[in-house]
Amino acid sequence: MAVILDSKKLYESFENEIKEKLSALPKLCLASVVIGQDYSAKTYQNSQKQTADKLGVNYLSVELSSGISFAEFKDKIKKLNQDKNITGIILNKPFPSKWKDTDVFSLLDENKDIEGMHPANLGKFLIGEPRYISPTVNSIIILLDNCGIKPYGKKATVVGCSLLIGRPLSLWLASEFSTVTMTHIATEVEDLKSYLKNSDIVVSAVGEPGLIKGEWIKQGAVVIDVGTGEKGGKIAGDVEFEKAKQRASYITPVPGGVGKLTTILLYRNLLKAAGVKF
Repeated sequence: MAVILDSKKLYESFENEIKEKLSALPKLCLASVVIGQDYSAKTYQNSQKQTADKLGVNYLSVELSSGISFAEFKDKIKKLNQDKNITGIILNKPFPSKWKDTDVFSLLDENKDIEGMHPANLGKFLIGEPRYISPTVNSIIILLDNCGIKPYGKKATVVGCSLLIGRPLSLWLASEFSTVTMTHIATEVEDLKSYLKNSDIVVSAVGEPGLIKGEWIKQGAVVIDVGTGEKGGKIAGDVEFEKAKQRASYITPVPGGVGKLTTILLYRNLLKAAGVKF
């Protein structure tokens, strides 16, 4: 039976640290941009807003039509970049299907890019000198470290190859000398099943509830579920939680695991954007 990696205590620790540092600063502002009405994006925005209210941070929700042109979007981001009252900006995925992620993130002022997605910030992460670490990736790193899990020498499978999570996390795991398999939309189900059955560390970040069956998890594996999707009107993860926890040594719940920690670490990056050193 797995140990449930509830992030409540870690969240409270970071919350107290951030509140203390915020008390010595002028009021900061986070601008959060979402296009359309995606369930996961809106859920994450709600979490951001609730945390901003608790911390005393100004929160600007920028809600754009799914039909917005790239030129219109570019102009909007330019104005946010130039607004001296805005400390940091987050661009919530998904974006319109014809847009390239790199084109979108390149529009950001790299100093206000508190998710670390601008090409310059990704490059700094790649060489091990990050300005900002993606809050989701950092949440996973912290959760693994908190339960004493060292990637060194272990086999890891990352399900999902997004620029936000899958690719940077895979690079980090490889830098820690884990043997990494990164799967994606073109990975056959039988191959995915085979990779997972041999993985000591499993991280899934797809947003497809029930994608990963409990019986696919190797006995004693560490399972980090980053996926958030809607199932029966509720938030659900990628992994069949009840079955997987019978086989795993550690597992994160959805909600209450990675997502909760991700939100508070976003505000830690906001402090960095304001010049606070950690």
